[in-house]
Amino acid sequence: MTNEQSEIFRRVLDTNWEVKELSAAGKWKEAMEKSKEHHAAVNELKESMGEAEYENFINIGRKMFSSKED
Repeated sequence: MTNEQSEIFRRVLDTNWEVKELSAAGKWKEAMEKSKEHHAAVNELKESMGEAEYENFINIGRKMFSSKED
């Protein structure tokens, strides 16, 4: 992953967390706006990495952080 892709991925993680926090607080309008930012960052990362490489990256991350029973 390049430095640029790492920065984009950080935005993906940050906006995802913010959407969850805003939703939990009942701030639906703000959550919807932040969700748009999140999806834009995900799309930017997919374009930068390529769809297949992005999916591989996400799948590896899921395997690393899933419980052993999964």
